[in-house]
Parts: sequence; C-alpha cells; structure tokens
Amino acid sequence: MKYSIENIAWIDCIFAPMNDIHSVTIQIMCKAWSTYETIEQSWIAHCLEHMFFKWWERYKNQKEVSETLDSIWADYNASTWSDIVEYFVKCAPEFVEKAMDVLADMLMNAKFDKKELEKEKWVIIQEMKMRDDNPRLLLSNKWKSWYFWENSFGRPTIWNEETVNSFTSSDLRNYKDSLYTKDNLIIVVAGKWADNEKLRDLIEKYFGWMKDKKSVDQPDFPNLFPKEHESFFKKWTEQNHLIISANGILWTDVERRYAAKVLAGVLWWNMSSRLFQNIRTKEWLCYYIWAYHGACPYNWIFMIRAWMDKNRFEFWLKRIREEIENLAKNGVTQEEFEKAIWYLQWQLQMWIETSDEMASFLGEQYLMYNEIETLEDSLKAYKKLTLDDVNQLSSMLSLDNCYTYHIE
Repeated sequence: MKYSIENIAWIDCIFAPMNDIHSVTIQIMCKAWSTYETIEQSWIAHCLEHMFFKWWERYKNQKEVSETLDSIWADYNASTWSDIVEYFVKCAPEFVEKAMDVLADMLMNAKFDKKELEKEKWVIIQEMKMRDDNPRLLLSNKWKSWYFWENSFGRPTIWNEETVNSFTSSDLRNYKDSLYTKDNLIIVVAGKWADNEKLRDLIEKYFGWMKDKKSVDQPDFPNLFPKEHESFFKKWTEQNHLIISANGILWTDVERRYAAKVLAGVLWWNMSSRLFQNIRTKEWLCYYIWAYHGACPYNWIFMIRAWMDKNRFEFWLKRIREEIENLAKNGVTQEEFEKAIWYLQWQLQMWIETSDEMASFLGEQYLMYNEIETLEDSLKAYKKLTLDDVNQLSSMLSLDNCYTYHIE
C-alpha cells in the first residue's frame, strides 16, 4: 500500500496513488460532530451537514451543484459518526479540479440562507421521526444515552425538535468557523491522477485560505458506565431489538485489539459463525444477529445486536446469553480461530479496493490517531496472533461484564 503525507498551506494531506483503477476521490475529513456539541447545540453538527449541500457562492443552488457533478459523472456524499464528518467527490481523473472546486465552495462559501434553513429544519425533523419509527436506529440512540450517560458522547446526533427549531444561520456559521479549520481537518486524495504538482497547487488554491486554528476542543470522555447491567425502554413495536455490549480493548493495545476482533468474529463473521448458525439458523430466533469489536481513542466496545420475535423475547435472550457464556468460559476452537482470521483478512482487503474506500481507510486513522496502520500492518498483526492470544480475552465476554439493553 503506497501513500504519502504532506503539509500544504498548513493542511495535512494524504496522497494514495492507485494506478490500476479509473477514479480519483477527494475527501475532506474534519473532527466536528456530536461529541463536540454542548447540550444547547444538540443537533447543530448534523444540521450543518444538511446545509452544506445547498446554496453557495460559485454554485448558486442545489440544482447547479447536482448538474455540475452529474456532468462529470461524479459520486458524492457525506458520512458522519460521533467524532468525524467526511465529504467526498469521486470522479474520473480529468475532473479533479472541478471536484475540488465543488468541495471548496461547499465547505467555505455555504450561505446558510435563513429561508432555506427553516425549510431544512423540517427535513431534519422528519429524519428524526424516521429514526424513532425504526427499532434498530431508535435503540441505538437510547442505548448510547444509557450506556455513556448524559453527555456529548451519549447524546444522539439528531436530538430534539426544540433544539432543531432554535438555531439560526449565525449559529451554524459560528460552529463551522470554530471547527472547520486547517489544524482540525485533513484532505485525502486516493486513486489515479496525472500531475502531482498540479494537485498540490489545486489544494493550495482552493483550501489555502481557510481559518488556521480551531476554537473548540473535544471534551474528556467521562469513562462512566451504567450501574445496572440491564435496562429497557417501552415502545410499541411488532419486533424487538436487542443490544448486548461489553467493554473491549483500547486502540493503542494493538495485539489485544486484533485478538478482540477475532473473538468477536467467531461469534459473528458470516453465516457459518456461532450466533448465526446456533441462533438464527438452527432455532430461527430472529431476522438477523450480528457482533463486532470497535475501538477509538477514548472508547472500545464489544457489541452484539439482534432483531427478534418480541413474543418470546425472554427465551431468545436466554439462548443468546448461553452462547456468549459458552464462548467466555470455553474459548474458541483452532478451526474457528483459523476461519475467522482468514475471513477478517480478506474482508479488509476487499473493502479497500476502490478510491473512496481507500480514502476513508487512511483518513479516518490519521485524523483520529495521528498514525496509519496499512493493509500490510493489519495482515501482519493477524498472522502473528495465536489461539491462546484470543482465548485469553474470552472471559471479557462473561455475562458479569455484559450490559443488556432492549425495547419492551
């Protein structure tokens, strides 16, 4: 995997050439999302994302933006999570300047027109209602507030109608200026392009006049978890949804972090995994069941999710817990270990085959951790693992360490 990191006009930039493909992705990634919000600002980062896609300076309305990007056959969007927001344009190499022009106009010249903001608020409220009508999305929001308590790490990214309706164009502009700065974002270019010097000149031309320093810091993670190991909220649904979580391994604990991924992978990595075979296939518990281990600079977690028959919830919860406890007490077999290792390695390699996936893979790591684990680093880490490395962690999934949250 080839990449380089350069500082252009005081902006960190990652260049990842992929000469065997036929696209280039320009991606702007910024530390600016819900963990940076005060309770009075709860919704503002998400609203900002919505408003970035309309009414700028060089492109006067959303129709102009859409027609411009469609004319260069571009794919474009934004993706967000608690700490990072990403905006990208993916296109043919000959249109790289047009892609940068659109991104720069979006991020630096957004007008936040008052009338358009009032209209967009109703779109956001409808998105909020959509989430509340979806058991999986609603449970995720409720679980975050319960598991991480009432703070910016636990509040949903869209949260509540009162705050959505309270903000002004000036509030959006001030929030953008506080975080969308040279020291708080990166630019990633991945794929195929013709001229390295021209690319550098374009970045300086379009982004060199951004504000230098952010004025808002992410708060400290409170590191407080629920006192009770089980809770729920009441809502009428035809189908139940369940989250079982446990504290995991920090990002900095590299060897154990990879072992934790394998442990979660044995529970669920594809349709021959334990949870899918023993719960979904043999006993027809649920529509789907899934597990993973995730790590970030301040938090780390195992999570198991299931969509299930609400009428027999207690029985199915008991069966899932039996599978978890069996793994915690007895560990994994050599065969399970080898299958999970192979699957995780190939899953990673297949994920980063395209320019937009490569941009996210490199950029998210560098922005969050100020370092990059390449594909080769990850494959090497998996190959170094032993069955004993994984089984030493299995007790972390003991039911005494698990937290259960569901709809009742």
